[in-house]
Amino acid sequence: MAPFDNQIMSVFTWDLFQQIAANSCVSLYKLNLFTAMLINNGIPYDLSFVSGTRKEAPAIQLTIHINPTATLVFVIALEPGSTAFAPSP
Repeated sequence: MAPFDNQIMSVFTWDLFQQIAANSCVSLYKLNLFTAMLINNGIPYDLSFVSGTRKEAPAIQLTIHINPTATLVFVIALEPGSTAFAPSP
């Protein structure tokens, strides 16, 4: 197993990853912490925000790049009044 593979595998054990994967309530603080952990471990990712329209709810999309042909994509919906984000601690 290559060193990068070990780094990717370690992501799966992080509590924050498990919360995001389970679509649990994740604060903006925790999402920023998660992206900082990805950066610290040299794991490429994309993060995008869609502000929403009358037709679609606002959302954040997190894409983690495993290799050139495999990615993990998480969409975190931000519904008005019942968002996935709580105030930071």
